[in-house]
Amino acid sequence: MKKSVGFCAFVSAALCTACGPPPQEFASGTAIENVAVVDVAAGSVTEGRTVVVQGRRIAAVISPDDLALGDAVERIDAAGGYLIPGLWDMHVHELSPGFEPALRVYIANGVTGVRDMWGGLDVSREAQQAIAAGERVGPRSIVAGNITDGANAWWPGSVIADTPERGRFVVDSLADAGAAFVKVYSALEADAFAAIAERAAARGIDVAGHVPFTVTAGEASDAGMRSMTHMFGVVESCSSNDVDVRALRAEWMADRAEGGEFTDPFFNPDLYRAIVDAADDDGCRELLARLAGNGTWLTPTLTVLSSMASLHRLREEDDPRLQYMPQPIVASWQVRMPQMAADTPENIEARERFFDRQLEVTGMAAAAGVGILAGTDTPNPFVYPGFSLHDELELLVRAGLSSRDALAAATTAPAEFLGATDSLGTVAAGMLADLVLLEANPLDDIGNTRRITLVVANGRFFARSELDALLEEVRRERAGG
Repeated sequence: MKKSVGFCAFVSAALCTACGPPPQEFASGTAIENVAVVDVAAGSVTEGRTVVVQGRRIAAVISPDDLALGDAVERIDAAGGYLIPGLWDMHVHELSPGFEPALRVYIANGVTGVRDMWGGLDVSREAQQAIAAGERVGPRSIVAGNITDGANAWWPGSVIADTPERGRFVVDSLADAGAAFVKVYSALEADAFAAIAERAAARGIDVAGHVPFTVTAGEASDAGMRSMTHMFGVVESCSSNDVDVRALRAEWMADRAEGGEFTDPFFNPDLYRAIVDAADDDGCRELLARLAGNGTWLTPTLTVLSSMASLHRLREEDDPRLQYMPQPIVASWQVRMPQMAADTPENIEARERFFDRQLEVTGMAAAAGVGILAGTDTPNPFVYPGFSLHDELELLVRAGLSSRDALAAATTAPAEFLGATDSLGTVAAGMLADLVLLEANPLDDIGNTRRITLVVANGRFFARSELDALLEEVRRERAGG
């Protein structure tokens, strides 16, 4: 009797195996074989997978035992490499009518998406259409259009919102023109900023950018500001003299508007000393909890903040990435800002101390549950399109984030922030085919994001040799031939 039961169990198991689900069959597409898939959200790796791409989507992420590939399927051996979602730079100034965008350089660095904080909507639409048609190489993008600032605007060409009524009009105009969000700037008055935030919420678009000098970071967050850049307003509110700092900046801006002597309200060593000397970690933690509770995100742009602290050194270096930049931009990087012209040891120390504080507050923000987005602010001085996104990730780790959390800031976090988790930020079936293949595991060392062997941008494949060719094309063009 026991032998009969055992025999039946054996036969039953054999029949179940034979009647198991058939392998998934693919007659077309591209299969990336022998690949380790990185799940950024879980912080884990699944080895020995095959990822099938058809058109612009991932069709399958599967064990090769459960897969049948037709002869027409192109097969790529990943040699055990690590596949991550395409990277995003959430703070660039690239799609501008003022210079040729460095779109190919982003792809060569695995950056398949960008958020342009002050770009031309027409330039963006034209570029995206050409990229979609296969006529150009570049990342997908979301664009703000013009900066929105107050009457005493910092940048020429900004859209002026000097009253609440004008603020609401500007929001409507930008939304109607197809802007993805409203980029606000430092000189906005508090009532105009409040009107912009209220109107943007009604129109269903985000407010992002600088915390205006006239409000605190907490007030801006309460008003609905979705993301804050450069830690502006945040580091100040993490000090006990925030009110005095904001009043001084308002005074400087008013004096500037009347033609007074230039005093930089952003990069000023005296201001740095005052903010750092009054650092208040208890108050900072209260602020960061407030931001986290409101769902306000931070884009620290540590790369540009580091650059501002190190201009005395960077101007003397011969960085090989300079060869990929337009010459007018490179020349502009050598122009010294009035408040940073005096590179005395004391001023250099003040800049370095302030950057250390910016790093510290970034780490505190991440620990408090504030969403962090990776962004660089290229092409500000010595911040390079594509290349510097990897600098940013390493600086986030220096600030205290884990390698996983830093990688998330350029993958899963942008997908969540953009409301696009159904199509971006994960290597999974049905997602858009924005992928980067690495030689080594970025969860072990975030620097491994630089070790790129393959990029897939919206379903278009670029082997390492093709990525190198893109960079060479740009280098020759920048050199004039």
